[in-house]
Amino acid sequence: MVNFLLILENFVEYSKREIDEGYTPQKIYELCSSIREAFCLSYSIRKGNNLYIYFQEENLLLSFIGKELRYLGPDERSQALLLLKAFDKGTNINPKEDPEMVKSTPGIYCMKFLGESSFVNYINNVINGIIYLIIDGAESIEEELKTLFLDKKIEVIQDTNLYIIPTYPIPTKKSGFINRFKEMKNINFLSLSKIKSIENKVLYINFRKDHQVTQQE
Repeated sequence: MVNFLLILENFVEYSKREIDEGYTPQKIYELCSSIREAFCLSYSIRKGNNLYIYFQEENLLLSFIGKELRYLGPDERSQALLLLKAFDKGTNINPKEDPEMVKSTPGIYCMKFLGESSFVNYINNVINGIIYLIIDGAESIEEELKTLFLDKKIEVIQDTNLYIIPTYPIPTKKSGFINRFKEMKNINFLSLSKIKSIENKVLYINFRKDHQVTQQE
């Protein structure tokens, strides 16, 4: 199992008609590619993986639970339409009235938060393992935090671990984003700066896990 959390600034609006006509927004295309790399194998789905997508502006979390997933095909259209349905459902949630997860389709859930602090608290409660925040600009926090490098330091990827991948650059060590994550338990900072695209970061971590399992057999 690998747990991923993608952090997005906001949701890019699109419609089913645009997807059917082949006009997928670039950011949605990249997000669908990340979903595909998290779950899709040649002829099956990675049932052990979980993918969480958090939209900061909307304070909305979408959870893709691998062992429960249905209807997720390897094609971009399938992924984009499931994502759109989940987001539309999630935007109608009142976090004061519905503080729990709401099911969109089998294996895909929505949850809205009152703010980013409540989101961080939720992640702290649902993840029992070590949490890794993957950053590209290690120099931005090197004076304050010790940054690890996945290639050299992380030998074992545990099933309970969570890998947080921001989809935009972390600006400075004083950012509110950094400060919120510093409050999380068992937080570590990793660099995958040589791997540029988000989907390739997901692919690489899955590859490391697969290689680890093969060596243990």
